[in-house]
Amino acid sequence: YNAIPFAQFIAFIGLSIASRNPQLPYAVRFNMQQALILDILLIFPSLLGQLLPLGVMPRVLVESGSNFVFYALVAAVGYSIGSIAIRGKIPNQIPVVSEATEMQIGPFWKLY
Repeated sequence: YNAIPFAQFIAFIGLSIASRNPQLPYAVRFNMQQALILDILLIFPSLLGQLLPLGVMPRVLVESGSNFVFYALVAAVGYSIGSIAIRGKIPNQIPVVSEATEMQIGPFWKLY
């Protein structure tokens, strides 16, 4: 994955295109788009950390922010897996991510 130049970007574009394919089941498209949005949200903390010069933010705050982002991601993935695997429902209760996902591929209720 890292040996191929631009493999991450190609995978991102491929998933983005595949999530808009109406021939795939809605749950698969929803989860793909949700993963893409979570990936985009993960860019911001690392970008902020690189833009700020060293010493501006105390190390404790930087590490706490990184831990928060990691735990939020683990909670979102755990919720999505539990919602699909255990309850059999679309995981559309993640506050910002689910709303953005529904804006991209459309709400489930409009399909029927």
